[in-house]
Amino acid sequence: MPMAKSKKLQVLTHEEGLILAAIADRIFPKTDTPGAVEIGAVNYIDVALAGDYAALAPLYSQGLRAINRYARSEFHKTFLQLTEAEKEAVLRACEAGALASFKPAAEFFETLRYHVLEGVFCEPQYGGNKDMTGWRLVDFPGQQFGYADAYIDKRVDLEPISVDYRKAEEK
Repeated sequence: MPMAKSKKLQVLTHEEGLILAAIADRIFPKTDTPGAVEIGAVNYIDVALAGDYAALAPLYSQGLRAINRYARSEFHKTFLQLTEAEKEAVLRACEAGALASFKPAAEFFETLRYHVLEGVFCEPQYGGNKDMTGWRLVDFPGQQFGYADAYIDKRVDLEPISVDYRKAEEK
């Protein structure tokens, strides 16, 4: 699974980024709508690991390496070379905490899954939710200043808006 074109990774190595993209693609796959990779979840996670989630960078490096090791031990291939069914088996083992060489496997998987979803639905300024695609998938209109009475107890069909802090700072 190639990574979507994005900025150069800041924390993750190229191989870690590819493995993360393959995992993100399993967690939130592309269907008739964009998936996590296209929406920018990998970029979001890398940006977060360079900033607010910096303390989790070692967990990511260790976890992604452990997933690759487990794939080699079980299937004699790297994670990226596995079939979709084999990737699913490796990720299920990780989610269950069954990677003997990596005790916090279940914690890592839950953290990674949560971060992938954050990357799909976050405020775009944090590096994910490219073009507010995640919001469009769930009809979330973003940071609106308010809603007209016509939207009370009704579905909101407004175009999403992202916060632009640069404009706010200029005032």
